[in-house]
Amino acid sequence: YHKTYKIVTNKFQDKSYLLYQCGTVPPADEVASGKHHLVLPVPHKGGIAITQTPQIPPPELLGKRREITAYIGNPKYVSSPCLDYMADVEKSLQVIFFPEDSRNSTLVDAATAKYLQENPDAIIFAGPTGSKADADRHMAIAASQERTAVATFDWIGVFAALFNLEGMANEIVAETEGRYDCSARNAAALTADLPEEEKKTVLWAQYFNGYGWSVAHCPTWDSASYCEYAHHCGTNIVSRPEGLGTSYSFGSDTLYWYLTDEEFLEVGKDADLWIYPSKTFLDVYAEKKELLDQFKAVQNEEVYDTQGQGEHSWHEQRLAEYDVVALDVCALVGNGNPNAPVHRRRWFRNVYAEAIGFLPECNAPSEIGEPYIPAEAECSPLFEDSAPLPDDPTTTSASIIPNGSTILASFVAGCLSFAIWL
Repeated sequence: YHKTYKIVTNKFQDKSYLLYQCGTVPPADEVASGKHHLVLPVPHKGGIAITQTPQIPPPELLGKRREITAYIGNPKYVSSPCLDYMADVEKSLQVIFFPEDSRNSTLVDAATAKYLQENPDAIIFAGPTGSKADADRHMAIAASQERTAVATFDWIGVFAALFNLEGMANEIVAETEGRYDCSARNAAALTADLPEEEKKTVLWAQYFNGYGWSVAHCPTWDSASYCEYAHHCGTNIVSRPEGLGTSYSFGSDTLYWYLTDEEFLEVGKDADLWIYPSKTFLDVYAEKKELLDQFKAVQNEEVYDTQGQGEHSWHEQRLAEYDVVALDVCALVGNGNPNAPVHRRRWFRNVYAEAIGFLPECNAPSEIGEPYIPAEAECSPLFEDSAPLPDDPTTTSASIIPNGSTILASFVAGCLSFAIWL
């Protein structure tokens, strides 16, 4: 941070964005260097177009829904009740999508160019990869490339920087982290003397037609968010053995591994409960009943999918409340606070006993301008005087205020870093 401007660097895309205070002149040497992909006055007032639903929660948390003026994609995947209201009722949110020819990129590109022509100060949030990140007026958002839920959430800092709301973002990060730490301390207290063999084992897996079974791979606690949640809640998770299965790259640098039915049975049949992160379990079960009936979790009807708040919310609203997801996981494995008020699961629903959930309607128009507040976001500590867990990586602060420094706040994530200087 500098006196009248700040620089946000996306490490994943190796792109920087110079944000200068409205009413001041951007530094000539920085602009002339050509090293910044965008030079923007802040607070940003020109509107935002989003291209992926995970980009929705951060502006909602900051009370900036009104700044979202376009959505480029299929609107059926948008879960936010208020954004649906803005698109369907108010018509204040432009939807760029062609249902009759949804794969025609030429149509989408032309409509996007028209949107930018009509909104010359708007910016478009691009995905983490691809040529769109290089396009004019595009800002690459690489939150999805983070491995852990905590690091993914920290990208709220990028959105906050656009609106000079870093202080608000720090408060949100601190409050969310406080609840997250609370559930970690509760789980640690409940499992402190529990033998390893008595801890529940979680199977996190889903089936992809034509490829096979995708199973959690957790060589370390921070390999992925599901590994993080298992570690956080003091439970075991089934981890695909290194090299087992068949891998596909799908044109990227990442390998995606899939197991055959036989491999999957051997790996997951003894798990106590199964989290199936999709909506297709019952369809898959109908097709593979003989196989799945051999799984302990199926026999005991301990299978949970991610439709607790609707069909698509897991891939959107859930990203605004990783602390609530942790409370859910801890409750599932029996390591949540058993005292009243007992946490009610929000994201995971038992596929045998519970209906598909839904998000409440938007209280429009007043709610549209208000910050999003996650439901069930409360954690009661087992012991009021319990200290933070020592050297527990899952409870490391995402907002850091070093002693004796002029840094007011700092967000640090694998693909992103910036600091706010006094």
